[in-house]
Amino acid sequence: MAYLSWLEGTQLMRHAVHEACQLGRDPLACAVTQPTQYGVSRVHASIDRIGGIWWVKDLDSLNGTLLNGIPVGNPHGTALQDGDELMLGDWHLTFTEGFPGLDGITFAERVGDLFYEVRPEPAQAMVLIRCMELLQRSTEKLLRQVDSDAMVKGLLEESLRLLHGDRGFLVMTAKEGGWRTAHRVGDVQEGIGLSRSVLDYVAQEHTAVLSNNPLADPRFGGMSLVELHRGSLLCAPMEDEGEIHGALYLDRESEGRPFTRFDLAVFQAFVRLGSMALRQATLNRRALSQAEQQGELLRLRTGYQREADRHGELLAAMASPIRRVQSWAEGLPDAAGIAIRAQLDQLSALLDCGSREDLPDHAPLAGHPLTLAALQEELVVRWQSLLNLRRARLSTGEVPAASIWMTGGPFVVALAGLVEPMLMQLAAGTELSLRWDQERSFRILRLNLPTGLHAPIPDPWTQRMLQDAGVRWHWADQALDLFLPEGPDAMPEEPARPLLGLVSEELDLLGLFQTVAEAGNLWLHPLEQEPPPPPVPKFRFLVVDARGTKDLEGCIRAYRHHPSFATTPILVVRSTEEETPRLIEAGATDWLAEGFRWEALHHRLQVLRGHTELQQRALAAERLDSFRQMAGTLKHEINNPLAIISMQVEMLQRKYPEEAKLGKIGEMVDRIRALVQVLQKMRETPTEDYADGSSILKLG
Repeated sequence: MAYLSWLEGTQLMRHAVHEACQLGRDPLACAVTQPTQYGVSRVHASIDRIGGIWWVKDLDSLNGTLLNGIPVGNPHGTALQDGDELMLGDWHLTFTEGFPGLDGITFAERVGDLFYEVRPEPAQAMVLIRCMELLQRSTEKLLRQVDSDAMVKGLLEESLRLLHGDRGFLVMTAKEGGWRTAHRVGDVQEGIGLSRSVLDYVAQEHTAVLSNNPLADPRFGGMSLVELHRGSLLCAPMEDEGEIHGALYLDRESEGRPFTRFDLAVFQAFVRLGSMALRQATLNRRALSQAEQQGELLRLRTGYQREADRHGELLAAMASPIRRVQSWAEGLPDAAGIAIRAQLDQLSALLDCGSREDLPDHAPLAGHPLTLAALQEELVVRWQSLLNLRRARLSTGEVPAASIWMTGGPFVVALAGLVEPMLMQLAAGTELSLRWDQERSFRILRLNLPTGLHAPIPDPWTQRMLQDAGVRWHWADQALDLFLPEGPDAMPEEPARPLLGLVSEELDLLGLFQTVAEAGNLWLHPLEQEPPPPPVPKFRFLVVDARGTKDLEGCIRAYRHHPSFATTPILVVRSTEEETPRLIEAGATDWLAEGFRWEALHHRLQVLRGHTELQQRALAAERLDSFRQMAGTLKHEINNPLAIISMQVEMLQRKYPEEAKLGKIGEMVDRIRALVQVLQKMRETPTEDYADGSSILKLG
């Protein structure tokens, strides 16, 4: 900070220059005034900061302003340097970059380096050599520390030993403002030492200070003197790229043991070295952590690629026997042949989908409209072969002259995978009905089923395909309703900004959360206590209001078990500490008590963002696990058609024992079963445990 100083009699007057100001004798127009001096105009000169440099500009054309005895003639002003003398008439001012009037012995700051401060006498040279030796040993000892916390503590202990202090404090800046004591050593007594006024001055001026008489120090006279004491003190800031993040504070309690400028230079040099070492240790630790993450990611990618190769090989091997079975099944008679061919077509579609998903960069297929009549005809053809086997009958109503939006991919196969397991449970003579309805942007395909059947349980692949296609389903009163989007506008879309979900009945909280959402570049989206049915876009955070929710634990459990919120961080606000164990058990991630401010909420959400980063790190592991789940899905999807094919082949062999093709079909069915068993073994990948509780997958 810059200062202007001048004498009024024998008293040195000081003015801290925080911002642009004017000099003169008018107290209303000028921040710095001197009405008693001769030749000072009402507004004589101005001082302004431009590009990090202070400039003086003359505003009095009659008397003028002198800088070091030379008139300030430049109309744009002249740059000021430390120690410059200004003359406004008979008024003499001194411009300094630091606090003016310090004697350099009792009070000092902004000292030079060790070699600048040492005197040329032999005794002083020996002192310098001794200090350099101690400084080197202390620095080496400091650098031996691996842990950053131990390094910070060692910095304080070594500085106290180096300068023979009585007490030492290492303080760090707090996020909410002010200071917090990280470590203290020496003869520490409560309420003695560690003046906050000294710390504030050091942080404000970005300089190390020495004071051998703190109670009379003019730098701290305008601040709180409660914690100041007799004796001597040294204080130096710890900086990192220009930002103050802490300070080192030493003192001697007795008055007869002053510090010297050379002590301040040694202390300042040691703190600078310690700050650099601490920063380097922090960077090294961060780099090591990133290297470990990169190594783990590389290991997961390698495992993923290995599993993808095996998956592709098995799919290719499975496609060949299925094509041969399809060729042999062309001439099979009766309803059994039709059912076998339909199931083989479904197997081919599943294999084609699996092969396409195996490609890492395949582009999604575009959607297109599909008439309701065409969709119903294709579904009825697929289902009719199974209904004939079960001797069931399907009645269909009038088909509206409309269309739905069909996404690319095995959309119809996914619908069949949802319904066909239920058709396999039908009793002989059962009657079903198929009807169409409409609701907002959806066409509803309602399939009425007989009593005794349970709600469908789709496998993960079917559920994902339907979700990607924007299809929702609902089971009630023995009716399965399929909600099919009429156009692309009804499809779920990812928002332009990440979503912040809020569950609360208190409308007053919306304004607060809107502020937090804007500060975090989020989109606030109010939610009900019951989660919305899928598909649901991805939410970055979910906030549940404890006072604005009737069944708090039930609400948290419902969202945590929802597939779209399974990994979303859930923050509960306005809750009590007694409720915390139950909330965490229900699935909450964190909580805030009543009376929180928006800054605290914003900071807590930033902390919870780490959960998202951890999810990104685990993405490769999830992909690897998806292949293991795919093994179970394929086993389920393939074994059902294989069972039907095997049963019908056996019936046909009894009816046509001379037909050789049937034996070949049976052989291919057995081969497909064997490949499914290999896929099943892939699901049971063993793990190897370590002593620290961690484990790794053994893929090979």
